Amino acid sequence: MADVLDTKILKKLQEDCTMSLELLSESVGLSATSCYRRIKKMESHGLIKAKRAILDERKLGFQVTAIFMIKLQKDSADIDQRMYRILEKRPEIQHCHLISGDFDFVLLAKFRDAAEYTDYIYRFLEIYSDIPIRNYSSSIVVRTVRQNEILPL
Repeated sequence: MADVLDTKILKKLQEDCTMSLELLSESVGLSATSCYRRIKKMESHGLIKAKRAILDERKLGFQVTAIFMIKLQKDSADIDQRMYRILEKRPEIQHCHLISGDFDFVLLAKFRDAAEYTDYIYRFLEIYSDIPIRNYSSSIVVRTVRQNEILPL
């Protein structure tokens, strides 16, 4: 997998993927060519899945973050695929995880305002009609204390 130099590169890219190749290679102690080859190798092996901009959700008008917890009536072998098909059409859902414990799925969603969130709640069982839901719960995030996508390499 990743050796010490690859890990250094990955740490730097997580912090700022817009860093120039020259600056990146200098900061990890490699030539630009070697650094470039390592990045391409990590991309081909799937260690680097994408390079994205982190947007300011508030400045872009997304004022409400909601968390949904879903408890299934019964589980089935294809439940993940059925959920995935639904979520492909639901851009407001940022994350969906199959979890252990009292609930089966946790979803994190972004909405522009409380009215959009409320409309989603009213249509929730219709949207997820292909999923055998026993019950669900939702909460609005009051304040985000920490949000971090950087892995502790």
